[in-house]
Amino acid sequence: MTELIVNLKELPPSSPKRPGRVQELIGIIFQSDQKSVLGSWIIRPVEMLDRHLAGLGRSPDRPSLAMHVGLHARLADGREFVVEQLVGTPFEDLVDGLNWTPLETFRARDRGGWDVTIPATTFRGIDGAIVNETIEFLNEISVRPFLDEDCTTMVERAFGKRRMFADSPTARAIGLGLRVGDPALALLRPDVRLDDRSEFLLRADTLRALPDPVTDWAAPNAHRIAKRALFLGIIGLLSVGVLSRLFAFLKNGSKEARPL
Repeated sequence: MTELIVNLKELPPSSPKRPGRVQELIGIIFQSDQKSVLGSWIIRPVEMLDRHLAGLGRSPDRPSLAMHVGLHARLADGREFVVEQLVGTPFEDLVDGLNWTPLETFRARDRGGWDVTIPATTFRGIDGAIVNETIEFLNEISVRPFLDEDCTTMVERAFGKRRMFADSPTARAIGLGLRVGDPALALLRPDVRLDDRSEFLLRADTLRALPDPVTDWAAPNAHRIAKRALFLGIIGLLSVGVLSRLFAFLKNGSKEARPL
């Protein structure tokens, strides 16, 4: 683990500034960070029921599912970057979560997990003309905070606000229309076949059978709502803790200041 941290620090960092002009969109890159605390304790539990209903439950014979997604791009100078929406710092959460991450740095974050890139045209409704439009969009993309836009929403926005990830199976089961924002529920075209590794890691057979979404891009995002609530809950608990300590300090101070 120490060696991994050192290696990450030695690699070029992510940057909110576009490092050059995008010339090619290689595809959509998926990532499963096996040792991520955020993924293990927040993201995966929130998405567990949706994945189970979609036929993507946990299996001891399968690696963990994707929990992050970005755009794998090649710049005019030949360098490869991942355009991604990150969470973690107050700046990313509240101001600008959009980052341009060198491919080698992105892959170093796998930490025992995996990553795979598939062509954008393997998604339903995406063709070569739309890919070209997306390349131009990336050269002018505006920023959004993570609490307003998660990784899947950013990808869909780059593709002209087209739906590329499934509705929430849980919400659909109870008659509600909610987006899910889960990288593991990619809407692959029924007629595409990926390379063997991608088929296995993404469980492509199940993704090809997912129903088309019935909500639009601006529909409420179930997981983003849950994550916002969790974030606000944490802030609330921290605030209560700080106020409690401050009250106790003032109370003790007033006792010590009383005359005998």
